[in-house]
Amino acid sequence: VYAGILIGGKSNRFGQPKHLIDDSGKTWLERTVEKVSPHVDEIAILGAGGVPDSLASVPVLCDTQDAQGPLAGMLAAKRWKPLTSWLFLPCDLPFLAGESVRWLLDHREPGVWAVLPRLPEAPGFEPLLAYYDFRAGSLLERVHRPAELATENHVVTPVVPEHLQVSWKNVNTPEDLAPVCRVGTTANSLTAERRNKP
Repeated sequence: VYAGILIGGKSNRFGQPKHLIDDSGKTWLERTVEKVSPHVDEIAILGAGGVPDSLASVPVLCDTQDAQGPLAGMLAAKRWKPLTSWLFLPCDLPFLAGESVRWLLDHREPGVWAVLPRLPEAPGFEPLLAYYDFRAGSLLERVHRPAELATENHVVTPVVPEHLQVSWKNVNTPEDLAPVCRVGTTANSLTAERRNKP
């Protein structure tokens, strides 16, 4: 399994490249790589944008020209390594937890081509921070948005446990940061408390 971290968004609403936001001396992109690395074999950065020197050895793939949005980066990855299964995620998940990555990958099994999680109060499915088996490449080639795969055969859509849901909380504007921080702190505290119980 490879992880594809998408940095291709223009960040118009945020006003600066989100993957380069500083978080206690490291960028969000570096933090994302740290969280994901223990659970995958390799990592690729998907899209155009500056990359910190610490990640100079990580492959960077340009978006395809025949798709838009996240799908452009996802197809670039699938075409680069067509026999590889991918965990695709955005760079703007500041409270991504390794436990959430593990939960997602634990849903892999024979016959499952993709895992698109559901959040209980969200109207649709989560196509990012989602798993795509190598066999899902043919499905991605024929859709306009990756979320459309949720209705396909061989695709499962498990509900994210409450204590992991904050991992799917992204940030679109500077105003989003304060409430996300409060949610993330609370969720991370609860997770730590749960782990420390005898």
